[in-house]
Amino acid sequence: MHIKSRTLSIIVMLGLVFGLLLGLLVTPGIAAQDGTDETVLPREFQGARLGMSLSDLVAIVPEANRISRGGHDPMQRIVVVPSKDRYLQRMEYRFYKNRLRELVVYYKADKVPGGYERLLERLNESYGKSLGTDMRIIEDGRGSYAMLVKKTSWKDRATMTSLIESHKITEERGEIMLTITDLDLQQAFEQDQEYRRRQGELSIPLPLPDQTIQKRQATILPLDHARAGRVSG
Repeated sequence: MHIKSRTLSIIVMLGLVFGLLLGLLVTPGIAAQDGTDETVLPREFQGARLGMSLSDLVAIVPEANRISRGGHDPMQRIVVVPSKDRYLQRMEYRFYKNRLRELVVYYKADKVPGGYERLLERLNESYGKSLGTDMRIIEDGRGSYAMLVKKTSWKDRATMTSLIESHKITEERGEIMLTITDLDLQQAFEQDQEYRRRQGELSIPLPLPDQTIQKRQATILPLDHARAGRVSG
């Protein structure tokens, strides 16, 4: 009995050790699968958050009730509010169907130490590696001046954030802005814009082919080809 009891204890201990080792081997895999190092981008700034309604924004920023562009069109409404922050010029809130799809922070370039480059360093520290920086020169169309635009973006599954600097080629400083965009609302907005553009194009009066004649030609042409084939044969 004593030997059997001792053997049973050894089996139990071996089972516990094996289970512990198995847990150590499996657990890191589960953590790597469930966990993620992906940085989640911010979706709000100074109380305003993406997806909120205009009435919710007004409750936080009363000035938003008086300063707006786009009239009453819920697709186009943009609310612009001067900022009281010493580093900011203004805030811009862009709505789609009464939901905040994008907010834009306009900085005072002369008040930001290190300007665009220093802000970029800080955002890289907070958001991680960016998608890259795009630089391009944009002319006004009349050739009177050209703008140098730099744009660096970060993106997660729900949000895109972009740091943008634009200034005239002849000037050292210009405008610095940070955009925070809801990807789903932005996609819906762009699709709606494309639909409106297409509808506007279709509303332009143009002389169009007679459908009756087109159908008749579609019927006659194959017969003509068949006859020509029989003659040549």
